[in-house]
Amino acid sequence: MQLFYSPKEYWQNDQSVEIHGQEAKHITKVLRHNIGDTIFVADGNGAQFKGEIVETRKEFVRLNLTQGERVQPAKIRKVLALGTIKKRDRLEFAIEKAVELDASEICLFDADHSERSRLNEDRLQTLIISAFKQSNRAFMPSLTILGSLDEVYKNYKGYTFLMAHERTPTTERPKALQADNNVLLVGPEGGFSQREIELQTNCEQGAFVSLGSHRLRAETAVAAFLSHYTFSAED
Repeated sequence: MQLFYSPKEYWQNDQSVEIHGQEAKHITKVLRHNIGDTIFVADGNGAQFKGEIVETRKEFVRLNLTQGERVQPAKIRKVLALGTIKKRDRLEFAIEKAVELDASEICLFDADHSERSRLNEDRLQTLIISAFKQSNRAFMPSLTILGSLDEVYKNYKGYTFLMAHERTPTTERPKALQADNNVLLVGPEGGFSQREIELQTNCEQGAFVSLGSHRLRAETAVAAFLSHYTFSAED
């Protein structure tokens, strides 16, 4: 099933929907779909429907929705908070895997050991949409960009913070999430600074976890951290 994306503002009471922009062009110009064809569409906010194309224009494609459902959001939220990675391909890999592995939200922040670089938010959002469609998710994670770990704690006040750190004893492996709202902290190349470790130590709702005895690249740590909670929740 190939899934297309249309933001919720283009939906009419789950009866019809318009698909705009590059998605519409891909439907008509690349895949050569036309009036009467059936395709699948999601709004990134729980809706997944099948619809029949009833109108094609240069700007949009209109569907009459024929079958589908609105999925309820998961009770437990998992926010991936990742210190910015210098190399773009590794950062994009980490974001892609975070979407596939059911992150509720993706937060990028400048850690003390991050090399400051300007992020292309439009490119990252396009990547998130692509991974969302590929993985057939009902909910698309939002993207938040913050200036420091300090801002992460302030932005997610009331959440439980779990920091993956290589010096944590391997006996402190990730356990089942106990709180409804959780932030999974992963450092950049070079890991977290001593200042950031102290911030986590002093965080009332903070804990350290080990991802094993080997040092992991940041993008590998993202996949390892999230996969534990994704697949253990399905067992």
